[in-house]
Amino acid sequence: MYRNIYVKATFVAISLLLLSGCWNSKELDDLGIVVAVGLDKTEDDQFLLITQVINPSEIATDAPTTRPPVSIYESTGDSVFEAFRNMTQKSPRKMYLSQLRLLVIGNKLAEEGILPSLDIFYRDHEFRTAFFVTIAKDTGVKELLKVLTPYEKIPANKLMHTMEAVESSQGSSKGIVIDELISQILSKGQSPVLPGLLIKGDADTGTSIENIEKIDAPTQLRVDNLAVMEKDRLIGWLTPEESKGLNYITGDMKSTTVSYPCNDKGLVSVEVLRTDSGLKANFKGGEPSVLIELELEGNVTELDCPIDLTKAESIEDINKEVEKKVKQNMEASIRAAQENFGSDIFGFGNLMHRKNPEYWKTVENTWNSEFKELKVDIQIKAQIRRKGNTTQPITKEE
Repeated sequence: MYRNIYVKATFVAISLLLLSGCWNSKELDDLGIVVAVGLDKTEDDQFLLITQVINPSEIATDAPTTRPPVSIYESTGDSVFEAFRNMTQKSPRKMYLSQLRLLVIGNKLAEEGILPSLDIFYRDHEFRTAFFVTIAKDTGVKELLKVLTPYEKIPANKLMHTMEAVESSQGSSKGIVIDELISQILSKGQSPVLPGLLIKGDADTGTSIENIEKIDAPTQLRVDNLAVMEKDRLIGWLTPEESKGLNYITGDMKSTTVSYPCNDKGLVSVEVLRTDSGLKANFKGGEPSVLIELELEGNVTELDCPIDLTKAESIEDINKEVEKKVKQNMEASIRAAQENFGSDIFGFGNLMHRKNPEYWKTVENTWNSEFKELKVDIQIKAQIRRKGNTTQPITKEE
């Protein structure tokens, strides 16, 4: 009997040790929830840190107020961590970083190289790794993060959702999270791309509450095309067509629109609904090459041409025109990467490494030079699945 009492008492004592409570808990009223971080370099080579912090009382209510939904804090430091600590001189609350949605890199830092400054965002346990990394184009990070946005109260959420929408429906950009970015920077066979953010309109007007009180906000935040990196340094920007071409090649194109003129009498528009991209490395006579095989499916969404969609040859003509248009985008992207930038943003080097490790050992340290001369073949197969509710243009003459 005494043995059973002893066992039960021991069990209770151990259980009490496990019920020690939240030893490192912090009250919500003591935290400043950071949703976006801007990072750049100052003229004296210090790190410039900008944080966009939620004002909880403004987010909790739908009633109109005269106070902004977010606040901006700025600090500098010899390191990013020091800049975060120096921010305590201005912020009444400790910065809470687990809800970070967006990291915006300034142009000066991007051109110098971003890898050293990313270390804290990947190493520190307070950061989750699901936030997007972007580059501020033609504007400063502070000016960009100060712009207030309609519809979405929190500007960082607006930018994140816009990037997701562009990636899923338009295809000229895509979201890049920090895990993927660092992996590509450290890879010798692929350089990364990053989405750009810009301000349309006057930056000073965008900081006013009046900016979100109008039907058409005079100052808006936009997601731009993709930035080309050489390892961790910004070296240029792709056009919308080149950005789409890259997403076709890498298999990241989810959906987009392909339009083309027909006999100078109107346009045909096709909604691309699915793509399947395959890359193959070939060695013929010792010379490397890459074959890109792309299959895509789509629907006819708009028809302003005298085309009869009941005829099989009409559908085949549309397939060929779509293939031609998509191939032009892909060729433009490859040409820009090889001739303008000399940076393998497609991962062809990783493909060579997997296919022929012995060959890769001889070129891995000079791959960007080899990449410039790499032959790339493209094969595309388009299939129109649906024609819509009518097989004739509504302007067709009887």
